[in-house]
Amino acid sequence: MSGLLQDLRYGLRQLRKSPGFTSVAVITLALGIAANTAIFSVIEAVILRPLPFGIPDRLVWLNGKMPMSDEAGVSPPDFRDYRAANRAFERIAGMGYVAGPSNLSGDKPEQVLTTIASANFFACLGIRPLLGRDFLLSDEQVNEPQVAILGYGVWKRDFGGNRNVVGRTIRMDGAPLTVVGVLPSDVPLLSEAQIWLPTPMLNRLMSFRLGHSLKAIGRLKPGITLGQSQADLDAIALQLQHQYPDTNKGWWMRQRPLRDVLIGPVRPALLLMWGAVSLLLLIACVNVANLLLARSISRQREFSLRAALGASRIRLIRQTLTESVVLSLAGGAIGVLAAWWSIHALHAFGPHDVPRLGESCLNPTVLAFTIGISVLTGVVFGLMPALRVSAGEFIQGLKESGRTSAPASYKRFSSALVIGEIAISLTLLVGAGLLLKSFWRLIHVSPGFQTDHVVTARLSLPLSSYGPYADPRARVQFWRQFEEHVKALPGVETVGATSELPLSGQHSDDPFHIPGHIYGPSEFDDAQFRQVTPGYLSVMGIPLISGRWLNEHDDENSPGVAVVNQAFAKRFFPGSDVIGKRLQLMGDTASTREIVGVIGDIRHIALSEPDWSEMYVPYAQFAPPTMNVVVRAAANPMNLGAALQAQVGAVDKAVTLSAVTSMNDVLGASAAQPRFSSQVLGIFAALALLLAAIGLYGLMAYSVTQRRNEIGIRMALGASREDILRLVLRYGSALALAGMGIGLTASMIATRLLSSMLFSVSRTDPQTFLGVALLLAAVALSASYIPARRAAKVDPMVALRYE
Repeated sequence: MSGLLQDLRYGLRQLRKSPGFTSVAVITLALGIAANTAIFSVIEAVILRPLPFGIPDRLVWLNGKMPMSDEAGVSPPDFRDYRAANRAFERIAGMGYVAGPSNLSGDKPEQVLTTIASANFFACLGIRPLLGRDFLLSDEQVNEPQVAILGYGVWKRDFGGNRNVVGRTIRMDGAPLTVVGVLPSDVPLLSEAQIWLPTPMLNRLMSFRLGHSLKAIGRLKPGITLGQSQADLDAIALQLQHQYPDTNKGWWMRQRPLRDVLIGPVRPALLLMWGAVSLLLLIACVNVANLLLARSISRQREFSLRAALGASRIRLIRQTLTESVVLSLAGGAIGVLAAWWSIHALHAFGPHDVPRLGESCLNPTVLAFTIGISVLTGVVFGLMPALRVSAGEFIQGLKESGRTSAPASYKRFSSALVIGEIAISLTLLVGAGLLLKSFWRLIHVSPGFQTDHVVTARLSLPLSSYGPYADPRARVQFWRQFEEHVKALPGVETVGATSELPLSGQHSDDPFHIPGHIYGPSEFDDAQFRQVTPGYLSVMGIPLISGRWLNEHDDENSPGVAVVNQAFAKRFFPGSDVIGKRLQLMGDTASTREIVGVIGDIRHIALSEPDWSEMYVPYAQFAPPTMNVVVRAAANPMNLGAALQAQVGAVDKAVTLSAVTSMNDVLGASAAQPRFSSQVLGIFAALALLLAAIGLYGLMAYSVTQRRNEIGIRMALGASREDILRLVLRYGSALALAGMGIGLTASMIATRLLSSMLFSVSRTDPQTFLGVALLLAAVALSASYIPARRAAKVDPMVALRYE
């Protein structure tokens, strides 16, 4: 131990003697360690940390698989039958979203996200309420909900975290509800919902097997495998297909581990980033290893003298490793500070759809990881120069009396390191370039509608059985009055509404039949379904291709009509005029609907998704309680937020708006994840390029210093300054070209990992590869030019006397 402490004190003294070397090494390592720590904190929170459920490995996500969709929900009657007939699950629970305004704590109405859940939902997940009790089976045995459980966020915001809230009465859609519990915070599947209700309203839907509105979760019995549970689900599906052929033929239940459903979509991007920061740290290690190699040459006489005085080779290696570990720990300490800032930046600017991103922090696991990679980094980059301390060089080092020229083996090894970091940098730059080009093309895709000067908001009408809007005609009247009020506002050009807002995550598909087509039992066609008001097309700027758009005369007293998009017409009526054709929607009050118009396609689901088949029907013929207002303004549309709420209140003070935002913000949010991935990888690639340039510059500068005598001889024999400039640049260019050749080959392989993340860009895109190669060549040439100019300015007489 005393020897180790002596090595530590001596190493600190040596590092203090070389502040320039120490500063560069520590900052270089800090960059790599900070990036690794920040990304690992996200990996730990999102991927490695167990889900906050009881025995989460036994939880599975259940969804329907049917001929038209692999990701269907579950109908209430099917949910009831699977829950009763299965033998593989301890519990099967269901949930579904309902949006409606609530009057909470006696304040003004506030629209909250309301979720219905079966009485066993929280027990299935293994979650206990923070306050109060769970739902009981008796809570489902009534016609209307009578109790509610508050989400953690709404409890904190609207009730001030009052622990006496249990037992208090709130009003939801005008109906009184007793608060029986409060949920814990930051739980996936629970964090978005603000009010939870039991499921008595599903009793009204127990005969409607085509309404796949529920999300289902199952908890496997102990010892049951996924294969056994799937066989159980298949047996129930076959029984239901036989029992209900008109609705269930071809319908199956599929399962996936709940962890894969929650984390699977973001796992590839996070692992890609972790791989990128690992390569960045490797480049930092290579840079510092080269610095230590050069420093070990300058300390050759010191090591030789210590060996001559009795120091063993092991002691000298230990001394060198101690100094490198001290450097890495110092870099780790600074890296932790930088990582703390980086993590907060990730919270602020990261996409909101990454589960538990906000929980990433510098916890003990992350700090242990940082200490581990710091020590490992010190050993890795310190081992190479340490092993160069060989007994065979000690006596020669004393004989050279101060000469510190580097042996040829050092030059080859150091050059190989620089070639390696150039190759790694090019690989990162190619990956970042492909993602940036993909993102650029994504945001320049025409969504098919106009987003400038458009504001949108969510509006739900209370729909209790005894409320004023239980009658669809009352809902139609509300919208007509509201739109008239909004049109009268200064600066408003036009107003409309839609049941599903493009690029917002809202979508609904409905089954239908085309009269004259032959369908088997439980067979139907399927398309996206929208209810809209007459002003919607004008607000969104969607072109009318043929026929007419919906108007005020298309109401509950007129024949059923629909407008479809071009993708619908091409898919279901290829090569024929779709105007005048008829559709039969499942559960529609109209016998059939006549297609009266065709409009342009829009990107509704995502900018990267192809155009979906869509049909639009008049709001007045369906009148759902929840709609999205869209308003086109002459100036800044966000200035209308308060005015819109005032107009809602002018029609009905019990109704409120929520989610007021501009369509430009909706468009930007839809590309948040690819933007985040491309920007973060771009930052890491830029840092890698900077470190590679510093490494090449350092090697070239050291090489020039070592070759001053050679340069003097060449100039004395007649070489011009231009000859010396070309000599040094040729050496730097050779290193860069070798690294680029290896990097291009590695990139061709590595970009396979990016294929699923690219939009309209080939993973071997020649423009990206060529652009990155030219950028790296320019940086390498610049890094070599400064040492080359210094070499060209060498005085031959001074150089000949060097050393």
